[in-house]
Amino acid sequence: MSRFAILTAAALFAGTAFSLPSIAAASVEPGVGAGQAGAAPQSRARQRSAAARAATEAARWREVVAAKRPERIASLSTAFLRDFPDSHAIDEARQLALGAARAHAIQRDVGLSGDFFDTAKGNGAFMSNLLNAARGDAAAAFEVSQAFGSGSSGIAANLHRQTQWLHFAAELGHPRASWDIAIRYNRDGRMAEAAHFESRAVALGFKPPPRLSNRDY
Repeated sequence: MSRFAILTAAALFAGTAFSLPSIAAASVEPGVGAGQAGAAPQSRARQRSAAARAATEAARWREVVAAKRPERIASLSTAFLRDFPDSHAIDEARQLALGAARAHAIQRDVGLSGDFFDTAKGNGAFMSNLLNAARGDAAAAFEVSQAFGSGSSGIAANLHRQTQWLHFAAELGHPRASWDIAIRYNRDGRMAEAAHFESRAVALGFKPPPRLSNRDY
């Protein structure tokens, strides 16, 4: 072999040797090749996780909205607040939890069974008022009492139920219900309770009609 051929071969070998480290370095450079390929599955996994959580949140919220009994509304709302603190429905869930918990406590005091909120029958307006009353709405509770007083809204008149619901609405803070239950208790000889609800009605802003004597309804 000539001297020129030997030098040419040596140069080629040296060039190849120098290029190998560069190729090896490129194969392990961060963010290239396998690194990029691994990022896509991770992104898809995060998307699937977020979608699954959103679906669970929506299902849980539907359960809250569908609940009818005060105790169950309060329980489901409280659990929703705990599990989904960043939910768009967080303010409504908090309001439901507080209102329903209060309604549940009053429900027991006035002698209303939890079954009543599931089994009571009536037209659409009555059922809507019943549900809102279970969530702590005083105005809705008063409308339920009026339905039992008149026998309207697709239900039969029931004086006992009307008294219970007047008491329920009064405890929730309805001024007229407080006055009406004071009248009812006064006529029944329950003077201490009558005085309590009379004072409550006035404190809530109700303006009593003129009368001839103290508690002369």
